[in-house]
Amino acid sequence: MFTKSLHAQGIICILSVLIIVSSFAIPIYKSSHSFRPIAQDGVVDLDGWDCRSADIVKLDGRWSFYWGELLTPDEVGRDRPPVSGYMEVPGNWDAVSLGGTRLPKEGYATYRLKVLLPCDEGTFGVKTSNIRASNRIFVNGELIGASGSPASSADAIVHRNTPYAAYFELKGNREADILVQVASFKSYNTGIVHSISFGNQQAVAALSEYNVMVDGMIAGGFFLIFLYFFFMYFQRLSKELLYFALFALSSFVFTITHYDRLLMKLVPGLEIMPQLILENLSAIGVIAFFSRYTYYLLPGLFAKSVLRLIDAVMLVYVVLIVFTPATYYAPYIYSLIPLSLFCLGVNGYYLCKAALQRTRGSVYLALSTLCLAVLILNTMLNTLWKVDGHFFLPVAQPLLVVSQALYMSLAYTTAFQTIQRLTQRLSEVDKLKDEFLAHTSHEFRTPLNGIINISQSILDGARGRLDSELREDLRLMRDVGKRLSALVHDILDYSRIKHRDLALHPEHVDLFMIANVVVELHEYLIRNKSLRLINRIPSKTFYVYADENRLHQIMRNLVDNAIKYTDQGSVAVEAVYNSDEVWVSVEDTGRGIPSEQFERVFQSYEQIEPDSPRMPGGFGLGLSITKQLVELHGGKIWIQSETGKGTRMTFSLPASVKEREESTGAAGPFPVPPPVPVRDPSTSEPVGNGRKPPYKLLIVDDDYSNLRVMLNVLALEHYAADAVSSGEEAVKLLGGGHRYDMCIIDIMMPGMSGYDLCRVIRKSHSLLELPVLLVTAGSQQGDLEAGFAAGANDFLQKPYNLIELKSRVQTLIGLKQSASLLVQKEMAFLQAQIKPHFLYNALNTILSFSHSDHASARKVLREFSNYLRYSFDFKDHSGTVPLHKEVSLLKSYVEIEKARFGGLLNVQFSIDPDALHCEVPSLMLQPLVENAIHHGIMKKEDGGNVIVTVRMSDGLDMKIADDGIGFPVSGTPWQELKPQNTGVGLQNIHRRLLSMYGVGLDIASEPDKGSTVTLRIPFPDKETQAGE
Repeated sequence: MFTKSLHAQGIICILSVLIIVSSFAIPIYKSSHSFRPIAQDGVVDLDGWDCRSADIVKLDGRWSFYWGELLTPDEVGRDRPPVSGYMEVPGNWDAVSLGGTRLPKEGYATYRLKVLLPCDEGTFGVKTSNIRASNRIFVNGELIGASGSPASSADAIVHRNTPYAAYFELKGNREADILVQVASFKSYNTGIVHSISFGNQQAVAALSEYNVMVDGMIAGGFFLIFLYFFFMYFQRLSKELLYFALFALSSFVFTITHYDRLLMKLVPGLEIMPQLILENLSAIGVIAFFSRYTYYLLPGLFAKSVLRLIDAVMLVYVVLIVFTPATYYAPYIYSLIPLSLFCLGVNGYYLCKAALQRTRGSVYLALSTLCLAVLILNTMLNTLWKVDGHFFLPVAQPLLVVSQALYMSLAYTTAFQTIQRLTQRLSEVDKLKDEFLAHTSHEFRTPLNGIINISQSILDGARGRLDSELREDLRLMRDVGKRLSALVHDILDYSRIKHRDLALHPEHVDLFMIANVVVELHEYLIRNKSLRLINRIPSKTFYVYADENRLHQIMRNLVDNAIKYTDQGSVAVEAVYNSDEVWVSVEDTGRGIPSEQFERVFQSYEQIEPDSPRMPGGFGLGLSITKQLVELHGGKIWIQSETGKGTRMTFSLPASVKEREESTGAAGPFPVPPPVPVRDPSTSEPVGNGRKPPYKLLIVDDDYSNLRVMLNVLALEHYAADAVSSGEEAVKLLGGGHRYDMCIIDIMMPGMSGYDLCRVIRKSHSLLELPVLLVTAGSQQGDLEAGFAAGANDFLQKPYNLIELKSRVQTLIGLKQSASLLVQKEMAFLQAQIKPHFLYNALNTILSFSHSDHASARKVLREFSNYLRYSFDFKDHSGTVPLHKEVSLLKSYVEIEKARFGGLLNVQFSIDPDALHCEVPSLMLQPLVENAIHHGIMKKEDGGNVIVTVRMSDGLDMKIADDGIGFPVSGTPWQELKPQNTGVGLQNIHRRLLSMYGVGLDIASEPDKGSTVTLRIPFPDKETQAGE
């Protein structure tokens, strides 16, 4: 095991080294083979650079520098002020002297660079990295970007130093005159500290996104590691965990305050002083906390005096940074760099020393040493040579964190494996009890949750005053509670039987009474099943000497088991005398039990293997308890079964020698309430709510109590709901014109499972058009994967609470609403615009007729006016208009196009007059005809014909046919055309039709013969209209 672990560590170390080497080698190689011009005296020539390439150019070199002036493009072009000098970029001006005088940290200046380009058109951009501490960039006289607001006084300036990308466009000009105003009165290291990148728009945008992505991933990784080890510290209370967490937190803050400064993008209003404080304190935190982490990780190796020295020095810097202005502590902050390098070197020394001792995990310590060395090198390159932070791939610090995390994980894994070996024997001995508790907790949660949910729905006012429906809910709650109570008793009985402390209280019992109560109870609970329960035991005929409660438990378990495995047919209870015994049988017409499983079904935790998703997965305890209870009474139990024909379970009990007189009073301990029908779709309005609900849901579950709970909860939330007990009924409703906003479907149902129903729904409705919430008792990953593969939007785990149910329903309803609003807004936006080329063509046509044919000009102008009036008509916000309005808009459009194309275009209309007042989606016919004209007819030299047909039957059948060029069947154009190039767009029409009616466009075409677009708008039936 140790050898395998060492081998794995070696592989990890080798891969890490390769990553580190690649992080240096790849950028250096790319840089050496890339175009690298150098600016000279304020001019850089990019001759030889490909403007359309993805290459980024660094605008490094000598820029024209105007000290003490914030020049505007007008001032530069008009006054042509003298240059103060030439400033090296990247660089800071407080390290430069002009005219023998060293420039101060505080001040303002203007940088200027002329970029000579090999092309005169295109969109280009610049990407800043570090310009302290405020800047404004002009290109060719146009302001394209700014961070803060440079000014000539400390009172007027707004300090900001947020990297950004800005873009400008060249038209007929091969020069880009870049003017950068820079000012700072609170910072140090001022000026254009790091390079400004230049490239075309795509390249600059990609660079900006890459920088944000890299910083975000690294910062996110550090933050997750901080959370993990911070909370682990409270479990183990190990100081190395705490300081490692704080080191990761400091690294997180360092990352978001340096490089691309994500913090300034997340909090754009952050002042410069807090930003500088966070920048410097995070750097100190990285050093200080990592030193303390190393000290506690390697006790006895890291000298305490060295740690105290590091803490004292870092504390001095903290005081300076927090309590003095940046311009004051600037000279001292530079000394922090060599001290930081020294501290990193000290930590690397001790880690290397520990690694040389070849302890377990020493490979990770060696890797950490290498990462520290790389960090030192990166710091020197960035600080002394102004190398951009993103030039080299920033992998050293993440690898350092990962290597230390692996080191600690290895230590805890070793400890865990030791504990695991010690506890394995105990877990094996206690396995039976653990399984028992696990199965039990899963089994009684669902009925208990049903009781809680129904009680809560009543307490929330689902039924108002105590009327008949409320009493029905109370009775349902009582009986579900009794089912749960019986299950809990089974668990207790099993434990008592196991420990031989179950006491029986036998007496003379009438079998008819027990059988009748059990049958009536189960008839109520299986009200939605196609199953008959028959009690063939006559009254006052069969008496046994048994414990009444235990006999009830025996029969209930047997009947419940028979119902589980019988979808339709019957379950019968009967009895016969056999000498001094009574044989009681429970016979069903279910699927039967194979003979090899006869003995297994009576063993603890054994059950019949389900052969379909519908088959219930039980606890496997009921029949085992039943067998042991029968044997405690002195009887036996056996099975007669034939696969596919049913099962007969028979048990024997001692017959009573004294007939029991007819009992009076209650029929038994389990009285049955009167039936409560599941809501019919035609009566699905919520109780207690007078207003019409805005959303309608479909609930599909074969369990009546679950349906009742959901109906009560949804009534409280003012939803309308139809409830059915099978997938087949749901399919009928969905195909019969009923429209729903959401479906709640139980996975385990007879016949069509929830998965199958979900697949049927997805054939006609997308995830956004009809969200589906699957309800499942399974918690395995495979259950979730199967559900999502079938097309589910979300899952609800049984047992669920009311808040979770409400939240998930509200979320999916919100998703549906958002999708609908998106389509409507897209439609409204597209409806509000007139395509420029159509306007241009129409006006040209009118203009041409105005010189030669005044009548035609007036006619086209009139049709154009009608077209504009209908296009801008927003009175109807429902998304539909009468068909005659749509036809009027279409005819105006056709007349304009016919005037334009003359005899090349012929459009014929065949519209049923009875259909003209039917409501149709707005802007539907005109785009279809436009597509036929421009993509079909007008691509033929001799033009062609378009026929628009509308017929009314039980819906509106519309057809737009043309004899244009057509297209191959495999490439339907509406799937490719977008709204921006086809007006409202066939894709939008197709999507709207699917959303509103569940059916979209149907396109048929044949090359050189034409195309036909058909669509159908079904009329809602009366039942649907009433329900909605």
